[in-house]
Amino acid sequence: MSNNNIQIINNIEAKLAQTQSMVKVVLDKPFMEHCDTGNLLWVIGDLIEDAYKELLKIDFKGGDNNG
Repeated sequence: MSNNNIQIINNIEAKLAQTQSMVKVVLDKPFMEHCDTGNLLWVIGDLIEDAYKELLKIDFKGGDNNG
């Protein structure tokens, strides 16, 4: 696996971990202000979209060293 793919996978993992933490906050705080919940949901959506865009950058062909 190329170094670029490893970096992309690390970025995806970090974004998904942040998303998971934010979802837990939304679910664990039922009395959270509506505007705060909405803001967290926007950020969660943005992180998931960014992670998806990163996923599309992965070179699944393996480059020139692929047998």
